[in-house]
Amino acid sequence: MSPIITVLLVLVAAAVCGALGFYLGGENRKRTAEAKIGSAEDEAKRIVNDAIKTAEAKRKETIVEAKDEAFKLKSEADKEIKDRRAEITRQERRMDQKEEALDKRTAAMERKEEDL
Repeated sequence: MSPIITVLLVLVAAAVCGALGFYLGGENRKRTAEAKIGSAEDEAKRIVNDAIKTAEAKRKETIVEAKDEAFKLKSEADKEIKDRRAEITRQERRMDQKEEALDKRTAAMERKEEDL
């Protein structure tokens, strides 16, 4: 074989290897980029799901706190109403007693008046 043909074959082989290397390198970069994109998308989905779970937990916690506060306010209002009713009942009893005492005094005065 002639040295020119050998050089040409080496050059052709080098060009083919270079083109093949370039192609395989591009494919490798493409796969790496797709893997990174897929990983980033998975991470984004995980972050969004975590945020949704956190928001849902916070919403439930807020609802529980609001219900507790409403129950507390209702209990306080019920106690205040009970206390006021008890006070009104005491005052009514006192007024009834005073009225009875006045009726007795009036009756006693009327008897004294009649006796006079």
